[in-house]
Amino acid sequence: MVRVIGIENGHTITIDERGTRVSVRLGGVAITDELRARELLRWTIGNAWVMLERAADDMALVYRSPDALFINRELVLRGCARATLPGIEPENRPAVTYLGEINPEGPQRGARSEDPAPGSGSGTRRPPRASPKPPRRSRSSRTPGAADPSAPHAPSSGARTRAPRSPRSSD
Repeated sequence: MVRVIGIENGHTITIDERGTRVSVRLGGVAITDELRARELLRWTIGNAWVMLERAADDMALVYRSPDALFINRELVLRGCARATLPGIEPENRPAVTYLGEINPEGPQRGARSEDPAPGSGSGTRRPPRASPKPPRRSRSSRTPGAADPSAPHAPSSGARTRAPRSPRSSD
């Protein structure tokens, strides 16, 4: 573990190694945007503790402490550099979860069966759902205020009921 004491440019940092200032070049990356790379290094490891993994000569792979952020890879991910060593660039595979089985060959020819395999999802067909029908209203010669003899005895939505009054209330 060493302390970063300065950022020289987009691919070189200055560290304090046992009391001496040492310039270390980031390995495995070729900087494509110098200004953005320098600012990213300043923002991520400007005055931080890092772990160095020596790659070749004075080149190193840099990991920030305590979260182990791989700085060389971060430069590639943010578009400031391109990877020149294997293992720097992240895998370019989308995270996909397959639900079910994949059969790239398709159904087998000559293997026709009347009954589908259980659980294949190609079994019985359901009829389409019918939309609910509104209740039929009979046209009668009732007046708007007349009560329906078949309906339960409850006040209509617009009728007021009279609640018992308390002795303290006044009209």
